[in-house]
Amino acid sequence: MELIKATTSMNSAIYACKIKHKRLKPVHRQFSYSAFMLSIDLDELDQLNKNIRGFGYNRRNIYAIFDKDYLPLPELLESEQQTSLSIKAKLEHYLRSQDIKLPENPQYLLQTFPRIFGYQFNPVSFYYIKNGDAETQVVVAEVGNTYLEKKLYLIDNKEPGSDWFTLKIAKDFYVSPFSQVDDDFSFKVSPLIKQSATEEKWRDKWLVTINNENQNGLILTSSIQGRRKSLNALRLAGYVLRYPLMTLDIIMTIHWHAFVMWLRKLPVTNKRDTAYQQKNVLNPK
Repeated sequence: MELIKATTSMNSAIYACKIKHKRLKPVHRQFSYSAFMLSIDLDELDQLNKNIRGFGYNRRNIYAIFDKDYLPLPELLESEQQTSLSIKAKLEHYLRSQDIKLPENPQYLLQTFPRIFGYQFNPVSFYYIKNGDAETQVVVAEVGNTYLEKKLYLIDNKEPGSDWFTLKIAKDFYVSPFSQVDDDFSFKVSPLIKQSATEEKWRDKWLVTINNENQNGLILTSSIQGRRKSLNALRLAGYVLRYPLMTLDIIMTIHWHAFVMWLRKLPVTNKRDTAYQQKNVLNPK
């Protein structure tokens, strides 16, 4: 059946995720929720658009990916190329601007929350840049806030003796009213591995940790734990019932917990007062 025709021969997939946030200072509070993220091979978008019912590329559908939602690079906005360039073209432009040598026969995988019924909010997306041997060369994190501003973080340090990528860097970005713009981000990102029948089952897991730290230590830790599943129309249809308003639910959950922390009288960082501290922010408000 067309509905259960899986993309097993493709690199694109779905990751069923458990997302956790744990605040350690100045008060303890934690929450978690279930969601899913699409893992999209950027060279397969047209094929997915054609073959997967319920999915659209640059067109409205239940689930959709639009080029304009990603990588709003200011130099491309000024040249009016932002709306005409593909995500892949913009990603390659960014990598070259960071003096990253593009691998031969590259593969680009985007881990992201899709639009659902036209609504889009992405707290974070990840771009995996792989070579022709499917080895990850570098990872780019695209972090977003509730003002729809974005900032890119190039994660190119591989842990010794490991396939994990790590980065500790000044945040320079307003993410939450309960953290400082000049805090640090600490990323730890696992590789993406397409499991074969002979590989251990754990190898289809995807793990990410993002810590918010300052000079006094760890303030907030966020994590994503995902399990790879085949991408097909039947699974997407099931997720309509399981996560009918996922993106709206995510942003409402974030605002609810922010309200609770405000009630507990946590110090609030005003965005307007800290705008001058932001650096290299995309789509600034």
